[in-house]
Amino acid sequence: MGSSGPIHIEMDNMTVLKDKNILRGNVFVKRGVLEARSEELDVYLKGSKDVEKLIFKGNVRINKEDMRAISDRAEFYVTEDRAVLSGSVRVWQGINYLEGETVTINNKTGEAKVFRGKDKRVKIILNPEEGK
Repeated sequence: MGSSGPIHIEMDNMTVLKDKNILRGNVFVKRGVLEARSEELDVYLKGSKDVEKLIFKGNVRINKEDMRAISDRAEFYVTEDRAVLSGSVRVWQGINYLEGETVTINNKTGEAKVFRGKDKRVKIILNPEEGK
């Protein structure tokens, strides 16, 4: 989700619990250049107002600059600056494409890992610049 700035969230309805908020219906989240949409979002809190973890569920759509991702579920660990996308993950960055069952991204280390599904292998399509 990026490591600084406010997190703006819109939804149809919300349930507030002691350590988690459950947001449902056309959930939209924006932090800096990152935007995410889903059917449901669980917001886990550390203390009274610090966001520790965001779990998007159902028809997840993520956009950040030239990157676009679609998955069934996305978990953002805010303090660790790490994300896990799972369930039919498809990612487009520029004209390149990636597909797998699970993708983990660690923004602090710059490492990304892609894992296959039970019946499907990881797939990538790279479009190198011509003439170089």
